[in-house]
Amino acid sequence: MGAKSKAEEHGLVELIIEKWEGGKNTIVYVTEEVNKKIQELGLKVTLSREGIRRVIKSHKEEIEDAKKAIESAKAMAEVLKDYPGTEASEAVLMQMTSLISKDLRTIDSLEFEDPKELLLTTARIAEAQLKLSNYRTKAAKALEKAKGEIKKELQNAIKNDPELLQKLCAIVDKAEVK
Repeated sequence: MGAKSKAEEHGLVELIIEKWEGGKNTIVYVTEEVNKKIQELGLKVTLSREGIRRVIKSHKEEIEDAKKAIESAKAMAEVLKDYPGTEASEAVLMQMTSLISKDLRTIDSLEFEDPKELLLTTARIAEAQLKLSNYRTKAAKALEKAKGEIKKELQNAIKNDPELLQKLCAIVDKAEVK
C-alpha cells in the first residue's frame, strides 16, 4: 500500500471535497481555498493543484465504485427476490469473496489498512459460507423427516382411498429445500 497523501495525513480530504462541491468549483479555486484554510489552521504545509486533483479523482472513483456496487446489489436483489434467504445469502457471500479476490489480484487498490483485517474478513466469509452450507443441509434433512412423518399421517388418515393417498404423497415428495 502506498504512502498517504498530504491531504490524507492532515485530514483535509473532506475539506477538499466540500470546496469542490461536486464539480461546481475549479481545481484552482479549491486549491486556493484549501491553502487559505491550511494557513488559518496554522499547518506548515501547502497542497498543489495536482494534489487536489488526485484527491478529487479518487473521490470520483469512489463515487463510481459506490454506484456500481448499488447497481450490482439492486440487480442481485431483483434476480434473487423469488429465492429463499439461504440462496440470497450464498450469492452475497460469493460476491464478497469475489471482491476480496479481485482486490488481492490488484493489491494496490486494497482498502484494508491492516493485512490482518483482510485475513480476518476472509476467514469470516469462509466461516459464514460453511455455516450457511450446514444450515442448508440441516434444512434438507428436516424436510425429509417432515415428509416422512406427513406421509405416515396421511396413510393413517386415508386408509380407504389409496388413489388419494398416492396423489397426496406425490405432492409431498415434490417439496424441496432451495
